[in-house]
Amino acid sequence: MVHYHCVAVGCKNDSRKKGRLHKYPDMIDKNGNAVEFFPLPSAVKYPKERKAWINSVRRADFNPGPQEYWHSICSKHFVDHKPTKENPVPTLFSYNNYKIKQQRTTKNSNVPLRNQDQSINSGTQHNLVTPAHLQLKRLVVPAEEIYKGVQCEVTLSTRKPKTSEVPLPVPEYTQYPTKEHSYSLSDDTKNDESNEGLCETDVKAKLTCLTVENHQLKETCGGLEVQVKHLRTQLVDLTGKLRESKMQTDALNDKLQNKDKLFRENLLERLTNSDQNVKIFLGLPGVVFLMGLFNILKTNASKMKYWTRQSSSLDKSWQQGGKRKPGKPRKLTLFQEFTLTLLRLRLGLNTYVLGMLFGISQSLVSSIFTSWISFMEQELSPLLKWPSREKIDKHMPLSFKRKYPKTRVIIDATEFFVQRPRNPTAQSHTWSNYKSKNTFKALVGITPNGAFSFVSDLWSGNISDRCITEKSGFLDYIERGDHVMADRGFLINDLLLQRGAYLNMPPFTRACNHGKGRYLTSNEIKQSKNIASLRIHVERAIQRLKSYQFLSGTMYINSISVANQALKVSAIFCNFMKPLVNKVSK
Repeated sequence: MVHYHCVAVGCKNDSRKKGRLHKYPDMIDKNGNAVEFFPLPSAVKYPKERKAWINSVRRADFNPGPQEYWHSICSKHFVDHKPTKENPVPTLFSYNNYKIKQQRTTKNSNVPLRNQDQSINSGTQHNLVTPAHLQLKRLVVPAEEIYKGVQCEVTLSTRKPKTSEVPLPVPEYTQYPTKEHSYSLSDDTKNDESNEGLCETDVKAKLTCLTVENHQLKETCGGLEVQVKHLRTQLVDLTGKLRESKMQTDALNDKLQNKDKLFRENLLERLTNSDQNVKIFLGLPGVVFLMGLFNILKTNASKMKYWTRQSSSLDKSWQQGGKRKPGKPRKLTLFQEFTLTLLRLRLGLNTYVLGMLFGISQSLVSSIFTSWISFMEQELSPLLKWPSREKIDKHMPLSFKRKYPKTRVIIDATEFFVQRPRNPTAQSHTWSNYKSKNTFKALVGITPNGAFSFVSDLWSGNISDRCITEKSGFLDYIERGDHVMADRGFLINDLLLQRGAYLNMPPFTRACNHGKGRYLTSNEIKQSKNIASLRIHVERAIQRLKSYQFLSGTMYINSISVANQALKVSAIFCNFMKPLVNKVSK
């Protein structure tokens, strides 16, 4: 489609602005209509007209070629709003203040010189009044002496007539009045003087009335101009609203025709219509929290590129300069992609089911989930932080204050099922004797009130608790004087003592001296019960973590690349829930 633009100096009208008249009011002419564009005449068929148009524009070094057909002049520069036979060339430009060029009026412009000469030469023949004949101030001619039954009075002025006035013919007088007898002019002269006085009074009164009427008309015209401007503004607003309503109508028609799009919107509406639905299906506290989290992520998510392979996101400039993402346009909106990711993380739906629900392919579902889960882990990772000693003491529950007030963290290891690898070496590394399946293992730590403060990466299932504690980087957060609570399998007391920390662990049973079996003393039993009553909170936190069924089910081999990201994002979402342990709990 050809886009025309006006070549007049100072004019910014463009055919692409026709669809947004509410934003570009200059595209509306005086009649309230959208401006039209008229291309320059053909250089082959109408060379003279083309040259006249280019000269009227008055642009330096402006000589477009015959193939540059997009140069045009808008209707604002034509007297008749378009080229006509009377006004074929545009004449309204900024250099003449958009005014119509009028013919200059001179002293003798109304009467041609030729006609004036003829009138002067023929003045004696037709008895015309000329400046040479104007000698009397007033000439009264009795009608009886000239024409019978007709009374005529001619008043002449001694001033020179204007060139625009037509000379008055004077009838031929057979006899001019004289002043030999005073009685012949005295009464008429008196009547004329009184009539002149009355005429002057009437003229002044009429002039005053006309002045008042003129002032009233000016005020009325001013009010009408204000109303016209207001109506034009309303017209522009209504035109913009009409276009918006048309766009909305077209969008609704597209939705009705696109069944997949309509089904997606109905699905999202049902998932987000209540806090309970959001908590069950998406794993977040409520609708308000869901929208707030999306508003935080959408700014950077709009520049995110879909992940397709490891090298697809390298050496790209899409992260800088506010550029849009490269690649194909998105088929889903950002909120739909965000909801799809939460659905898979919370319910553990496979790519086929999600592809059916959202009307997209399985490969696109996998690409969206991989991109979004990695993006959320990068954006939300600061929320999974190791709190300071002061904050731990501030939010310490009463049950810990009474029994173990110096507890800094409660740790435990948890395992996640995974598909059995084909490689025998990988099978042996992921085999767990405790679960009797192939698993991944992670070390998690919670604060005394139940919030996750440490989540390690996933390790193979056959790793020991001591080894994962030593290699995961957990010991780097331990400070002197901290107390760590753990289960019997964590033989890390020596590692903690090197950092000046202590381990609170249930005591081991001892063999009986007088027979078979093992036993604990009464103090050891009491200590074991106290530790177990507090250490149970880490089990509750792990249960909440595994409520995200992407982790609790058997993970596919092709999902291992995003397993660490899914684990940490799920832990962050668990911290958004209510605390597991109340501050005043006993």
